[in-house]
Amino acid sequence: MSELLSYSSILLVISPIFVLALRHSQGLAGVLALTSLGLLFIPVDGVSLILALKGVFADLSLTTVLLLITWPLLRIANISPNGSDIAWLCTAILILALALYPMALGVGLHDSYVFGYEPWLLLTLVAAMGVLAVDKRYWISAATGIVVLYGYWLRVLPSQNLWDYLLDPMLVIFALIYLLQYLTRLRIWCRSRGTPRST
Repeated sequence: MSELLSYSSILLVISPIFVLALRHSQGLAGVLALTSLGLLFIPVDGVSLILALKGVFADLSLTTVLLLITWPLLRIANISPNGSDIAWLCTAILILALALYPMALGVGLHDSYVFGYEPWLLLTLVAAMGVLAVDKRYWISAATGIVVLYGYWLRVLPSQNLWDYLLDPMLVIFALIYLLQYLTRLRIWCRSRGTPRST
């Protein structure tokens, strides 16, 4: 499993192509996804594109892998995810990122990355976020937390650090962009609700 997930950066290409092609048909989406997958293994100057992707993005977190798999599945099932659910998940991701990246880069007295090797505090924090997500009926957020923690217990990634299962830079960028867009849409919606009707 860890060997397979070490090439998870494939999903960064395949998942968006599949979802965009689904607007036309599932057959086209499947053909384009498989074609793209084949092209990734064609060597360019002796290096395949998949190895180049792996070199640029390293290993994706289990959270990112789950989202890249869930996105096409929801589109196939014609299910629109709850925007508040995804916003909750993105908020949790950004909170965790603020706890990791600044201190890992030397801001503060401690390197929080080491807490991922004996992660009792981190496990408690993630579990608490999961309980709150269940209470709010944010099922995508809750399921993501459960699967990530279970994946860490099974050590499905090469890393032994819980942080690597939870976060990666691409995920944090996505969470920030999504949350800004969500808040902008929410603000526009609130303004439209507060505008009196013209007579």
